[in-house]
Amino acid sequence: MNKQELLKSKHFCILPFVHTCIWTTGDVIPCCINHSYEYGNIKNQPLEEIFSNKNAKLTQLRNEMLTGQDLPMSCNKCFRAEQYDKDQSLRIFSNTTYGHLLDNLEFDENNNVKQEKISLWDVRFSNLCNLKCRMCDGVNSSSIAEEDYSKRNIDIPVLQKAYDDLDSFLSFFISHIDTIEEIYFCGGEPLMLEEHYKILDLLIEHNKFDVLIRYNSNCTRFDFKNKNVIHDYWPLFKNVKLAASIDAGWEQLYYIRHGAEWDVVLKNLRLIAEKCPHVLIQLNPTVEILSVFHIRKMHEFLVKEKIVHPDNIHYNLLTYPISYGITVLPKEIKEKVEQYINEYATSIKELGASEHTLNKIYTIVTHMNSKDHSRYLDEFKRVTVEKDKFRNENFIKTFPEYEEL
Repeated sequence: MNKQELLKSKHFCILPFVHTCIWTTGDVIPCCINHSYEYGNIKNQPLEEIFSNKNAKLTQLRNEMLTGQDLPMSCNKCFRAEQYDKDQSLRIFSNTTYGHLLDNLEFDENNNVKQEKISLWDVRFSNLCNLKCRMCDGVNSSSIAEEDYSKRNIDIPVLQKAYDDLDSFLSFFISHIDTIEEIYFCGGEPLMLEEHYKILDLLIEHNKFDVLIRYNSNCTRFDFKNKNVIHDYWPLFKNVKLAASIDAGWEQLYYIRHGAEWDVVLKNLRLIAEKCPHVLIQLNPTVEILSVFHIRKMHEFLVKEKIVHPDNIHYNLLTYPISYGITVLPKEIKEKVEQYINEYATSIKELGASEHTLNKIYTIVTHMNSKDHSRYLDEFKRVTVEKDKFRNENFIKTFPEYEEL
């Protein structure tokens, strides 16, 4: 099978061959949505060994993708996504976007990569975060970990770091800097992390201004100590993409992503549009019970403000925790969601959205109706009441559309 046939097959993904994904726990995994398969943990093993043919777990997964008939079992999220829409999954996106990197690799007679060339980086250096998003957890937010431990009166560290030895990672990173094409900063909140600025400084030192820099950020802050990415860094780089992790505006934003002030986020987005017009801003809402009736208002407002193009949006369909997913909603509310989504598609089309974006919007309904998880509704209510009491918030006051629940 030649390289083009491989990229178009149903069993191959480019990511395990050219990409590293390191979680806040130190686990090295194939990609950000496959947590059930680990190559190793950087707290126990050097990255040079994890990304080598001596690592049986790495070579096994790669070999399955080169010679198998279907995706490995651990890649079930992409498998399910392609069942909903044969053209939509992280695997298909990656093969389409990064397939050219396959030309840089050489394989031996055992299908092993002769020389590792990591071009794509996704490193979650820490869970440090200033927000407590309802659908998040302590592994990805130190603020949530702190709240959870205080509720249980547990006195343990809330900050989780992927690395015990950052210098060893930086050394490995520099050894691959000639082949780097993209680095993805996530968190925690990446713009709060010192490691993020060290990486940018290294890119500047090595004149890597063409590298694509991608972010998932809550957009609440853009400064660190005496540095500010909008003024000091982003103007230097040609390709910067910011995925704004906001699902609603106004009081709904504060409730969903506790601590996020809409006025602050809006001011920051306007500043980026003014000072760094080359930065591509994409909305990255998580579609779940709390946000599903509010994404439209936020999306249309930011389009009219000329901060985002109507097509610059990606919908994260929440599958975990199940109790927050829209598959949990009872039938009568699902019908209201479907009506709302149809109206949303009509209105955003009038603002210039493409058919592709409309299809992504309709996928929300397909996903919602794909399963009946209404048995988890009581769990959603229990958690909501508990968090409301602890945070002094009011679900029904903020989301009156759910009063019948």
